[in-house]
Amino acid sequence: MVRSRAALVVAVAATLASAACGRGADRGLASAGALRGANVLLVTIDTLRQDRVGAYGNRNGLTPSIDRLAAEGVRYAQAFSPAPLTLPAHASILTGMLPRRHGIHSNARFRLDEHVPTLASLLKGAGYRTGAFVGAFVLDGRFGLNQGFDEYNDRLPRSDRASFHFAERRAAEVVAAAGDWILKAPSPWFAWVHLFDPHAPYDAPAEYRAGRAPYDAEVAYTDAMLGRLLTRLAAAHALDRTLIVVTADHGESLGDHGEMTHGLFAYDSTLAVPLILKAAALSPAVVQAPVSHADVTPTILDLLGVALPEPVDGQSLVHVPAADRPLYFEALDASLTRGWAPLRGVIQGGWKYIDLPDAELYDLAADPGEQHNRIDRDPHGDLLKRALRLASGPDTAAPRVALETEAAARLRSLGYAAGSSPSKVNASDDPKRLVALNERFNSALTMFDEGRPQEALPAFLAILRERPDFVAARASASTVLVSTGRSREAVDLLRAGLKEQPDSPELLAKLGAALGAAGDLAGSKDALERARRAGNEDPDVLNQLAILLAASGRTDEARTIFRALIDRNPGAATSWFNLGLFELQNRRGGEAANALRRATAIDPSYGDAWNALGAALVQADARAAADAWRRAERLLPGDFDLLFNLAMVLADSDTPAEAIPYLQRFAREAPHDRYASDIARAQATLDRLGQRGR
Repeated sequence: MVRSRAALVVAVAATLASAACGRGADRGLASAGALRGANVLLVTIDTLRQDRVGAYGNRNGLTPSIDRLAAEGVRYAQAFSPAPLTLPAHASILTGMLPRRHGIHSNARFRLDEHVPTLASLLKGAGYRTGAFVGAFVLDGRFGLNQGFDEYNDRLPRSDRASFHFAERRAAEVVAAAGDWILKAPSPWFAWVHLFDPHAPYDAPAEYRAGRAPYDAEVAYTDAMLGRLLTRLAAAHALDRTLIVVTADHGESLGDHGEMTHGLFAYDSTLAVPLILKAAALSPAVVQAPVSHADVTPTILDLLGVALPEPVDGQSLVHVPAADRPLYFEALDASLTRGWAPLRGVIQGGWKYIDLPDAELYDLAADPGEQHNRIDRDPHGDLLKRALRLASGPDTAAPRVALETEAAARLRSLGYAAGSSPSKVNASDDPKRLVALNERFNSALTMFDEGRPQEALPAFLAILRERPDFVAARASASTVLVSTGRSREAVDLLRAGLKEQPDSPELLAKLGAALGAAGDLAGSKDALERARRAGNEDPDVLNQLAILLAASGRTDEARTIFRALIDRNPGAATSWFNLGLFELQNRRGGEAANALRRATAIDPSYGDAWNALGAALVQADARAAADAWRRAERLLPGDFDLLFNLAMVLADSDTPAEAIPYLQRFAREAPHDRYASDIARAQATLDRLGQRGR
């Protein structure tokens, strides 16, 4: 016999109250302000499944560093991400807001509004030094999480080759940079360290691979690098009065429910995360009450005695939260990028409700693998539907992201065109019915990244035959065609898509790029202007448009666009580089040099910017130009034009002997079929310098 709804609510509440407390959890963390003036080290590990952490039951010894923190600190047994994607999850961690409030629902196409307070901006206002050290392009400063940081270290490797994977750097490099900054920063400091390594593709250093699956090897490596950072800081007594917070942004499916990675579904393999807090003033405890990423910022601020200026979605964990509060989650990437059904849901009282055309309900205690959908067999479904309506609330619109020219070659979701959620969905749009198509799409992306475009293209085209409205697949196929010299075919493919979606800002932008690659500059400019009018503010589009406007004599309009991009994100080195090149081409050497100096100051490893700076300076200050070109030559050793320019400027300077090693390398290594006349000039200059030397 089914109990009445009222009786059920009472029973659920009683069960939750008894389950809320673990070892030491009933007394809360500490009093508010107990850690006033303490340093804060926030570590977020990308794509770390909760069940790979020893403190959460794993027996393979992958995470000894995290396990030590858990044994000495407070571990939250039921911690959840509000979104299984890096950018929205981190936005919630750093603001205390759910995606519906901060407005970021997927990677790459949104940026945090500059008026949203962040943990960094609030701590900076309280007198803290603030530094961030991120491991992947998806958290590049242009996405807005750099707000409030004195140092936002997002310097990542550059590549000229188109790729669908995020640019990233290994954890060893991230923790080294973070440790250097922490040990130089006066207290109190706040450091956020983001380690990306467990994210696909899995490629741990060889010494961590033996006997482990590729994903587990990445987890073990990342934990070891975290241990390296903690050991270094402890030896310098930098952790003596520090609150350490360790969590993951989300997990990884690894084949659960047919999904290999993350972002499509919202099962616990991607939503459940570790969350551990450690400080001398916090007694070891295990808290069973469900908690959210949105609780992290309120908790840190409460412990430090720093006020939160406005209401947020999360709550301080200084006191144990109510065990029956609903925790909202969403997975909207497939809806935003492919027009599939939007996925939202709620966790409450040990149950999970997923709102889709084929709705789902799971008893997480009895069915942790979420294999038995009870939507038609249990009254919890009606209760959680109501909880979801209350938890969802109205959405806040976040601004579209400020991407730049280089972004297309650095971002995995280059082919993920940002669209809008469909106004009507049906059962055929449920991601459960499209998971196989999703995996085929991801496989095609991987084929291209692995240098197999001849396999990737037919895979994308086959997807389009099944779902012609799959904008991401059409955009990705056009990228493959352009990259393999088949730009006209890309134009045809995109125009076919625009017949059904004539105002798609993403397809128009791709069409502009394809026409430009095909040599139709007028057509490219027209398509990019249409994309802009359709609402595409992607600066990859705006940069291309500005270049074409300048080429057609509309230099004032072009300069306005370049300046607007810089105003939007003044810490973006590539924006300054683009402006510098533009001014250089317009023979405004002083303005060009100023812009390029800003680019190299932001990113000292930016070889192209050093090279352009040398060109901007060479007429006015040959010595300064040579210095810039020396920096560029170390970063771009295969650029023989640069090498020749440096050698010849030095040969004509008052210290001509400095040119000799550069001239010799140019004469020895430059391809003869391309540089025959320049090699002859280099040889003649060497002869002249040799005579002068005698």
